[in-house]
Amino acid sequence: MKVVKIMFFSLCLVAFTSTVQAQKFGVRAGLNIANVTGDGFGDTKPLTGIYVGVFKEFTIVPVLFFLQPELQYSSQRFKSGDTNFSINYINIPVMAKVYALKTFSIEAGPQVGFKISDNIDVPEGGNDIKTFDTAFAGGLGLNFPFGLGINARYVMGLSEIVKDSGAKNQVIQLGASFKF
Repeated sequence: MKVVKIMFFSLCLVAFTSTVQAQKFGVRAGLNIANVTGDGFGDTKPLTGIYVGVFKEFTIVPVLFFLQPELQYSSQRFKSGDTNFSINYINIPVMAKVYALKTFSIEAGPQVGFKISDNIDVPEGGNDIKTFDTAFAGGLGLNFPFGLGINARYVMGLSEIVKDSGAKNQVIQLGASFKF
């Protein structure tokens, strides 16, 4: 029985070690081009903001398929009339990532966001900006040696940012990443 326990422990240790080696940490940052859809804010125009975050890439199928949860700050800005609006979020995307080639990747997955601040004045008795946002994201990446990459991602809001407004977030992210 002791030999079985030692073999089981050794097998778990080997599995854990190979799993740890298959994980990569990284940072990503770049430019947001954000807007809102719907009639809640009238005729809107996109404005630029930034995003910055960290991620961890887990190997599901070696060299081909990975799961990449992220934690990122995102400044999403847009213009309505003469007023610039911004809503800042802590977003948590969970991307399924497929490497078509070693240098080219395709990613998609859900994202949840938690509002940390905004500059939108809601009239008294009006609906507040929601503190929780859901979205779906998809993108492409070009990955270079030594962990450097450039990527583009489209984030389509699924939930209204103000109740009964029809206004949903819409963001294009262009940036770079570095894996350790």
